[in-house]
Amino acid sequence: MQDRRRLAFPAGVRSLAAALVEGAAELVAPTRCAGCDLPGVILCDRCRRSLPLIEPGEACPRCGAPGGLRWCGECWESDFAFSTVRCAGAFEPPLSRCITLYKDAGELRLAPLLAELAADATAGWLDGIDAVVPVPPSPAALARRGFDHTARLACDVARLTGLPAVEALVGRPRRDQRSLSRGQRLANAAGSLRVVRGASPPPRVLVVDDVFTTGATVDAAARALLAAGVAEVRALTVGRAVG
Repeated sequence: MQDRRRLAFPAGVRSLAAALVEGAAELVAPTRCAGCDLPGVILCDRCRRSLPLIEPGEACPRCGAPGGLRWCGECWESDFAFSTVRCAGAFEPPLSRCITLYKDAGELRLAPLLAELAADATAGWLDGIDAVVPVPPSPAALARRGFDHTARLACDVARLTGLPAVEALVGRPRRDQRSLSRGQRLANAAGSLRVVRGASPPPRVLVVDDVFTTGATVDAAARALLAAGVAEVRALTVGRAVG
């Protein structure tokens, strides 16, 4: 019996669909740099060089805070269920604008770039991981945006890392996190995700989300997966809120 929902389609179908989407998007909204609006490119060389990337070897392994390897004041009171996290870059321009344009303005042409940044942050860090699992948005966020932004990222991260992508989680109704305080985020996210009915996730998974702010959402994902029998959950995000 098939008990895992794999996020995969035949390569030919994916290529054709991607080409059609890209062509339609180009007609409706010609490509402009997500960082500075320069026409003709999704992210210009200057903006790419200015991306606030986080050096994984110097970041806090528990919360991904830049420079927090030796001592981190952001997570010392936190009790995360995931074992470790990596974040590609600080949620600051131009990366923050790229993420916002992707998920809130529907600029789908940014998905491969964001996934590439996230995948690059996993170099030498995925030993033992069996699958990539997207952290799903809430039903309200999915309806508002019209697409599952984390599923797209997870599929591309899986392709770049050579791992399967497995749809193991489903979101429950919850408030939009962006206007909430740290405590409110933790309370709002608690119990907001559950494992797909009948699914049997593999022993060690990598959950993928767009931004790590307090860690509440990826923590909720990890707790749901651990409760379903997963042995270890690591987390990966594109952005890391700082300050």
